[in-house]
Amino acid sequence: MAKSLKTILILCLAGSLTAAMEGQFPLWERLLRYYGGKTDETAVPSMKMGNHMQMSLKGKLQPGDRQCAQRIVAAARSVAAHYSNVNTALRDGYRPFHPTGKLGEEVHYTNYRYSRLEQRQVNYDHPGSILYKRTPRGMEAVGVMYTAPQDSTPEHLNAVAPLSIATWHRHVDFCGGPRSLPLEKQFGPHARFGPQGSISTEEACKEAHGIWIPVVFGWMTHVYPNAKSPNDVWAGMEMHMDANTDDEEMKK
Repeated sequence: MAKSLKTILILCLAGSLTAAMEGQFPLWERLLRYYGGKTDETAVPSMKMGNHMQMSLKGKLQPGDRQCAQRIVAAARSVAAHYSNVNTALRDGYRPFHPTGKLGEEVHYTNYRYSRLEQRQVNYDHPGSILYKRTPRGMEAVGVMYTAPQDSTPEHLNAVAPLSIATWHRHVDFCGGPRSLPLEKQFGPHARFGPQGSISTEEACKEAHGIWIPVVFGWMTHVYPNAKSPNDVWAGMEMHMDANTDDEEMKK
């Protein structure tokens, strides 16, 4: 009986310590880890781009791929036209994803309900995110983002947007900083933590007392239907990750 009680006390103490350690990190990072993937290994043919980006490799063009891609681009163009006024997007439940206020930035306006539905089936007319660019004239709708589950197979991604044409990406090897660290220290070219941080291994993250997240979110593909060059319609290697610090929004 005494041995069992001792075991229970040890387990309770371990749980309390774990909870205390978790409390050192902001809620948005803890949510990212909860919903994130446990490994960045994938069956999707891919390559690493920098420390924190995993990009799909182009597949062999299959019959029907061009027609499928054209239908997706047409849907994205219709969405961008419908939401040309950012207030329309706001009224329909889209919310800005970590805007900085700087001219030229691209801001994801995300509808969390649509994003959740995309994990089961993509509706090209109701994308999880609309991409806006901040210009001197205001927010300009430039594209959309479609998503797929983080553990998607090549066949799944190909069915949503052909791997021979679309560029899919995932954000990986993320080390979140403690709550006490100012947010600006986690973002930017000289940061140690965060989506552009110099820390990109679990060992280094543990040494820095960070919170390790192998995969953040799921697979994503951007479509810019009105791009001047056909090569720019499907987003490529210039992807950058934003971070959402709106805890209440992420809990919905």
